[in-house]
Amino acid sequence: METRALAIAFFYAVGTGVGEITGPLLFGKLIGSGNEGNVAIGFLIAAAVMAVGGIVEIFYGVKAEQAKLEDIAMPLTTADESDA
Repeated sequence: METRALAIAFFYAVGTGVGEITGPLLFGKLIGSGNEGNVAIGFLIAAAVMAVGGIVEIFYGVKAEQAKLEDIAMPLTTADESDA
């Protein structure tokens, strides 16, 4: 299996798992507190994290729209021309 595909799948699964566990617990506690200010702060923190992610993508992201993965980076299992 390609290392990059495994890495993408692993980090996606871990991130989704962490988000699915912590999100409802955190916002459940904030909503259960009865204080609307706490909920607003929670949403503002989440919005800031998303904005930081977008800024990081602007600087480090790869222009990959409408492109095949093989056009962006050669697969690791591709044989060199000199091997043929």
